Amino acid sequence: MESNVPTREEALSLLKQYNKNESLIKHAMAVEGVMRYIARKRGEDEEKWGVIGLIHDLDYEQFPNQHCQKTEEILTSQNWPAEYVRAVISHGWGICTDVEPQSDLEKVLFAVDELTG
Repeated sequence: MESNVPTREEALSLLKQYNKNESLIKHAMAVEGVMRYIARKRGEDEEKWGVIGLIHDLDYEQFPNQHCQKTEEILTSQNWPAEYVRAVISHGWGICTDVEPQSDLEKVLFAVDELTG
């Protein structure tokens, strides 16, 4: 089964399906913006980095005690690429997941999430 590379619109729709809290949505958009900026500066895929930043806290409002685990389930059920899913869940390393950030994208997401509050 081929994975579905999500668009920003699909990611935003999914984010809003699971999150109604305005501050969480603003945080997601802040992370997206910084991820896009860094991707652009590094010559990386701005769309991919942005979508991953946008969706990183997908499960936080509804499932705070299962943060990252529920996101993994949701994104996998939506047939998102494994690379996207891994990047998203790696941002919770040492807190709610044992998936350590390895790629530049994952390391940047891990840092940007904390810096954008």
